[in-house]
Amino acid sequence: MMYHKHYLDKKSVPYISDLLIKHYMKHPVYTDIVFVCIGTNRYSGDSLGPLVGSRLTERLDGHQRIHIYGTLERPAHALNMQKVLAHIALKHSQAYVVAVDACLGQFYKIGTLQLVEGPLEPGVSLNKKLPPIGHIHLKGIINNYGPLNHKVLEQTSLTFVQEMSAVISRILVKASQDILPRLVSRQLPNAPASDHLSAGS
Repeated sequence: MMYHKHYLDKKSVPYISDLLIKHYMKHPVYTDIVFVCIGTNRYSGDSLGPLVGSRLTERLDGHQRIHIYGTLERPAHALNMQKVLAHIALKHSQAYVVAVDACLGQFYKIGTLQLVEGPLEPGVSLNKKLPPIGHIHLKGIINNYGPLNHKVLEQTSLTFVQEMSAVISRILVKASQDILPRLVSRQLPNAPASDHLSAGS
C-alpha cells in the first residue's frame, strides 16, 4: 500500500506517523528501530535522507534502541550501501527497519511524501541497482523526473529539501515515541544486544 500527503499539509505529521505506527503493530515483534536515511551530501536534491538522519540523531540521541544510519557527516549511499546493510543485518537482526530517501516524480507531485509498505529500492531514478531496504519506506518527491536526473538533483533548492526533511523527521520522531514502549523488551534468539545509538556503518 502507498499513502500520500504533501509536506506542507498540516495533517501530514499526525497522518503519516499514525500509519507508520499501525504498520508496526501488524507484527510487533521487534527489539529495536533502525532508520536508514539514504543519500549523499554532494547534491542538494539527494541530501534529503542525510538531512533527516542528522535531525533524527539530534532529536533521538540517547535512545539505546533506536539506530540511525545515514547522516550529513556519514551518509549511506550507493558506494557503501552493501556494507551498511550487512552491518544492520549483523547488529540489528530483529529491528524494525524504516528507509528514507528522496525521489523524483511528476511535476504536480513535487513536495509529496509517500509512505510505502515494503522495502525501498534506492537509486531507481538514476538506473542504479541496489539492494532493497526496510520493512516500510518514506520518500519525498523533491523534483521532476526527466532525462537529466543528475542535473535535477544538483539544481534542487536546498531550502526546499531542508523544509521537507524537518517534516519527515517530526513524523519519524512522533512515530518512534509511540513505538518505543511497544518494542519487545527481551532479546529474541540470535538477536545481539544494542547498547548505543548508531550514526553510520
